[in-house]
Amino acid sequence: MTRPSSTPRPPSRWLFAALAYALATAAWTVALSLQAPWLGLRLAPSPHGVQVLASQGPAAAIPAGATLLALRPGTPSSAAATASAEDIPLQAEDLIEEPDVMPTYAQIDGFFARQSQIHQLLAQPTVRVQWQADGSAHETTVTLQDRPISALPLLLWFQIAVSVTGCLIACWVWVLRPRDWGACMFGLTGLLFPIFAMPAAVYSGRELAVPGNLFFALNALNHWGSLMFGAAFGAIFMVHPRPLVRPVHLLWLFGACNLWWLSDVLRLAPSPAVGLQLAVVTEMLLAMGFAAVQWRKSRGEPLARASLRWFIFSLMVGSGLFILLIITTAMLGWLPPMPQGYAFGFFLIIYVGIALGLRRYRLFQLDEWAFRMLMWLGGALAVVAVDALLILALDWSSGLALGASLWVCGVLYFPARQWLWQRLANRPSTQLQELMPDVVRIAFQPSHQAQKEAWQALLQRIFDPLHLQPLPAYAQPHAEVHEDGLALRVPACGAVPAHRLSYPARGQRLFSTQDASFVDALLHLLHEAESSRDAQERGAREERRRIARDMHDDVGARLLMLIHRAPSPELTELARAAMNDLRTALNVMDTQAIPWADALADWRAEASARCDAAGVALRWNAPQAPDGELASRQKSVIERALRESITNALKHGQPHTLEVAVTIEQGQLELRVRNDGPATHPDLWAEGRGLRGMRHRLEEFGAHLHTRTAPDGRTEVALSMPLTQESAPPMQVRETP
Repeated sequence: MTRPSSTPRPPSRWLFAALAYALATAAWTVALSLQAPWLGLRLAPSPHGVQVLASQGPAAAIPAGATLLALRPGTPSSAAATASAEDIPLQAEDLIEEPDVMPTYAQIDGFFARQSQIHQLLAQPTVRVQWQADGSAHETTVTLQDRPISALPLLLWFQIAVSVTGCLIACWVWVLRPRDWGACMFGLTGLLFPIFAMPAAVYSGRELAVPGNLFFALNALNHWGSLMFGAAFGAIFMVHPRPLVRPVHLLWLFGACNLWWLSDVLRLAPSPAVGLQLAVVTEMLLAMGFAAVQWRKSRGEPLARASLRWFIFSLMVGSGLFILLIITTAMLGWLPPMPQGYAFGFFLIIYVGIALGLRRYRLFQLDEWAFRMLMWLGGALAVVAVDALLILALDWSSGLALGASLWVCGVLYFPARQWLWQRLANRPSTQLQELMPDVVRIAFQPSHQAQKEAWQALLQRIFDPLHLQPLPAYAQPHAEVHEDGLALRVPACGAVPAHRLSYPARGQRLFSTQDASFVDALLHLLHEAESSRDAQERGAREERRRIARDMHDDVGARLLMLIHRAPSPELTELARAAMNDLRTALNVMDTQAIPWADALADWRAEASARCDAAGVALRWNAPQAPDGELASRQKSVIERALRESITNALKHGQPHTLEVAVTIEQGQLELRVRNDGPATHPDLWAEGRGLRGMRHRLEEFGAHLHTRTAPDGRTEVALSMPLTQESAPPMQVRETP
């Protein structure tokens, strides 16, 4: 769906604006992080409290591995009490990265109040730090300094880098397709990414504490950005690839999410789980529901379905990896704890995937890979889910549960995954070796037209495209995928022309590079088969030529001697007929195509010689000598049919005049032999061996032979034979007396 047109602006201007916005939010994040007082400690929660991982600067005297016990004002009181009212004992919860994990709002507000107390104490010029190491307690006075930029943790820089990258990717798609509502919603998620990621980077990257009111504001901004991000994410599926609602109705979704956010910030929701987690889960379910509707409505639209596959794949990989790591970390203990800030990296996977889907960039190459990755992720999640179920429900040990989960998934999940892969991937199930007989059969077809038709039938059977037509202007040596996978161009091979296939599987999927490679392999097989056929034909042709030369030199010489030395005219005529038959047979064995002019001249010369010998007048009606050639086997069978027809007419018809008419129109040869002898009904004719042999030979070429009495009372033998394109151009017929 597209937005109304407006005055176009250069995409680079908007992209630079997005870059400035992302850098501004990053600078704001760094500035807020540098305002906090700095102890010079790198801390981590531990079962005993707050543990020192490294120390430098003001608190360099505190060794790594020590446990912080409490903070005290820098100026000791008169009583020098070890635990005055101003002392703040430190707890592991003080370093919690995200307060949303607490079960009640009261606990969250108490956490904010405690952060304010710690920050007020750290705001003094000096502070006394009580710590314990090797079983003994110590106290160190620390003069606080401004936090240097080099002291900012890697976690903060990682969140900044991810949010800036995701913002730029989303805005890149948006500025290139500003009138597409799907791209606009995707760009909106990019603008919202820093809004919820940067505040989290500030308070998750703190050294020990930030002011409670600032923490509350950053947390509320993080919640608002997260809910708006989820709403924009669901809105993508509402308008892409086809609109399910009018764009104005998207405001209802954002309005409802804002109301939900207010119930969380004003503490109107029963618990943080309802105020935030339930909202996020609801948005995710709505997005998946709209994606399912889009999937159903895009039936028969392979590009739209491929884009949806990438949307769903990206969402499942990003969220699935997060869930996988959370489960394995918190429940199964397979992996060490992972800071939540690093989990923002999974959002980058979502952004890259959706950007590829929206831009439809070489989608046909990535489609199958996306399915394989999704199946792999599903297998990992299945193992984790079964393992967690066995541990929690049956109280099994982790080793026993892992072995059982691997066995269950191996028996149930992986066969189901293979079945699902075959249905969703929708690739041709035919293997290359199964098609070898078909390829060989195509190579050995008797004509180029038959080869073309057989090749088209094979491509139709493999890919089932909606359209398959010749492609005359394609000269590439390899098959290529075009139009984002909608079309496949297949190069020519020998006499088989190039073709273009569109919409495979009746429009249910796209062509991929795997399909192009498969076709290239078929073409290679076809080329090898044609090479073998050509080699066989060359060998057979050489052998036929050798036999023809021997017959010409031996049999031909003796027949010629018999013609000149025959004691009677009857024997001379018989020898001459045998010589004609030998000449016809030798022409067939030569396999060389005969020009039409030579073929017509040979037929006329033989008919004229035989009519002159019998004292019968010949009327020859034939076309002018056309361009092109006639196959030697076709010339032979036509010549023998003409010879047999003339023999029958002279022997049984006793005519005064014999007429031979030859016409060639639209790839069809018509030959008629008429005589004016006494007419008899064809039903009374006895079909001899010559006529039967002639009919059988003609049927091999798809020809037909008819005998009848013409309306003018003359007896007629008619022959009709289809010719190849190159041997039958259209021509004009003229009568020669």
